[in-house]
Amino acid sequence: GHSSPVLWDDTIYLTATLGEGLRSLIALDAKDGKEKWRTEHAFAPYSQHRFNNFAASTPACDGKRVYLTWTSPQGAEALAVDHSGETVWKKTLGSFYAKHGSAASPVLAGGVVMVSSLGEKDGSFIVGLEPKNGEEKWRLERESNDKGSYSTPLLREAEDGVLEAIFTSTAHGITALDPKTGKVRWEHNPDFSQRCVGGPVISGETIFASAGSGGGGKESTVIRVKDGKVEAAWEASRKGLPYVPTGVAFKGLIFLLNDGGVMTCTRASDGEILWQERAVGAPYASPIVIGDKIYCCSKEGELAVLEATDKFKPVSSYKFPDGIYATPAVAGGKLYVRTFSKLYCIGE
Repeated sequence: GHSSPVLWDDTIYLTATLGEGLRSLIALDAKDGKEKWRTEHAFAPYSQHRFNNFAASTPACDGKRVYLTWTSPQGAEALAVDHSGETVWKKTLGSFYAKHGSAASPVLAGGVVMVSSLGEKDGSFIVGLEPKNGEEKWRLERESNDKGSYSTPLLREAEDGVLEAIFTSTAHGITALDPKTGKVRWEHNPDFSQRCVGGPVISGETIFASAGSGGGGKESTVIRVKDGKVEAAWEASRKGLPYVPTGVAFKGLIFLLNDGGVMTCTRASDGEILWQERAVGAPYASPIVIGDKIYCCSKEGELAVLEATDKFKPVSSYKFPDGIYATPAVAGGKLYVRTFSKLYCIGE
C-alpha cells in the first residue's frame, strides 16, 4: 500500500492490499511494531495507474473509530472500524471512475467525516458523514471532467474563526467548504487543464495549488484570501512545480518539492524564490517539517533532511533498503517511515 501510517494512543494504523481482491486495515503496537489485529475487505480489482495501489488512501482516526475510504468498480465506499477492529458501519456513497484509480483520503473536521469523490464521469461529489453511524449530513455535487482529482483537502481557520476545508480539482480550482454544513465559502477557478494530485499549501492568507501530468507539475495558481475575498497573489515558477508531492509552509516560507526532487523555497508574501536546489531523489511522498527541519523521501528509499530556512542547508541523509511512496508520520517524538516492505520507527 501507499497510504501513510496514522497513530492513535499506542496504536499505528495503516492500510494494505493483501493480494488479488483483498484489502486490509492493520493495527500495530506503537511500542514494538507487533501486529494487534487486521481486518479483511474483499473487492473487485480495476484498472489504475501502474504506480498507484488499491490501498492508497490514508485512514483518519478519533478516540472511538478509524475511518477508511475505498474505491472499486461498484463506486466509492466509506467505513468505520472501532479500535478493536470491529466494523461499525459501511456505506456506498456513489459511483466513481478515474483512469488512474483513486488516492484522496478522508478528513475529520467540523464534526463530520469528509470524503471527496471527484472522478472523470458524471456523479462527482463531496460528502460529510456522521462519524457515529455514517449518516449523510450533507452532499455537495461537483462537476466531472477528464481529469479526476486525487488531492486530499487541507484545513485553515478563516479570519472570522470558521474552519475551512480547502479542496483542489481541475474542474473547480480551489474550493473552500464549511465542513459542518458543506456550504461553499468561496471558490477560485484558474481553469486548470491538468490533473490535481498533490494537495494545497497554505501559509497564512496565501494558498498555492498546482496541477500536472506525465511526471511533473505544469500549471499553478497562488491566491490571497482575506475576509472571503480572493485575489491573485503571485505567479509560481513553472520549473519547480510539484505534481504528486504536496508542498509545505513554515514561518512565512513555502517549500515546493517537485517530482524530480528539486525543492524551491519561496517567500509566501511576494513569491520571491530564495533558493532552488536538488533536495532528494525523485519523490512521491510529500515533505514534512519537524521542529525546524524538512524531511523528504524519494521513491528509491532515500530520506534527506535539510534546514527549513531561506538558505539551502542540507543536514543529513539515509538510504533505506527499499523504496518509499508513503509520506512519513510523526507522533510522540518518533518518526514512522513506511517503505515498500517494512514500517520503521525512528527515535532520538
